[in-house]
Amino acid sequence: MKIFITGIAGFAGSHLAEYILSQKNKAEIFGTILPDTDIKNIKAFSEKIHILTCDINNKKEVERVVAKVAPDRIYHLAAQSYVHSSWEDPTSTLSTNILGQSNLFEAVRMLKDKADPIILIACSSEEYGFVGEANLPIKENEELHPRSPYAISKLAQDYMGYQYFISYGMKIIRMRAFNHTGSRRNPIFFVSNMARKIIEIEKGIRPPILEIRDLSAVRDFTDVRDIVRGYVMATQNCQAGDVYNICSGNGLRLQEILDALIRLSEIKNIQFIKDTSGTRPNDGNAIVGDNNKFKKASGWKPEIDFMQQTLPDMLAWWRKNI
Repeated sequence: MKIFITGIAGFAGSHLAEYILSQKNKAEIFGTILPDTDIKNIKAFSEKIHILTCDINNKKEVERVVAKVAPDRIYHLAAQSYVHSSWEDPTSTLSTNILGQSNLFEAVRMLKDKADPIILIACSSEEYGFVGEANLPIKENEELHPRSPYAISKLAQDYMGYQYFISYGMKIIRMRAFNHTGSRRNPIFFVSNMARKIIEIEKGIRPPILEIRDLSAVRDFTDVRDIVRGYVMATQNCQAGDVYNICSGNGLRLQEILDALIRLSEIKNIQFIKDTSGTRPNDGNAIVGDNNKFKKASGWKPEIDFMQQTLPDMLAWWRKNI
């Protein structure tokens, strides 16, 4: 089996490749990176995969690599995935996420009889926008009210996947992933950012002061290793054309997560300063998903305890990488 992962050197892409390799199922893995991509996330196993230089925004490049591979499975993970950046540069986010996926789908259509891959696209819980407490946990049939340029781009990807399934019979599975984190997560994201700063304080690189924003928001976090395992199970068991939430089903306040990181660290005393620069328009108060549809369809369930394993693993990773 030939597996094609866009954005293989990224956070989720690298974990997905690592998981597939661990299964020892003789799958041949191909993955795209940008020309200037740092491959540190995949360096440990780079000789076991095929790395292809390709800008997802370049239609001809995408056509070239897809035709070269003619994959059996595609995991489309290449994206601009940071909500805050989408406010700063909405055009880039919309272009990369929407046009990039369009380029991929059209390249697959051009394969015709050469291959008929199952395609998994990484959509987002951000598509739901603000959901009232009475409607939590969020099911797949909840109305979509995207509240950021990033969320708009993911909604477009989601509906594009459905449209290509209806119009062309392409085997596209849409996964609405809720918050996920783990080792190798870019520190622009909250949990990884706090974990890195805490280790910098441990090592004496940073004074024992943390700037924090409002941490009352509730989010549904899953370990990335559970997420990518779910992606593989989705391509094995789920219905093309359908959409699935992938999440833990449990809500955690950001304050709880920060408190746990500090407890797990070697820091004894820390000072907190309010930071208003990290706020963004339309932050929802609570985003908690219902994963029952996906669990029933695939047999998946989260296995890694977020507070007891994910957070300690992240701190350990930063200790080794600072």
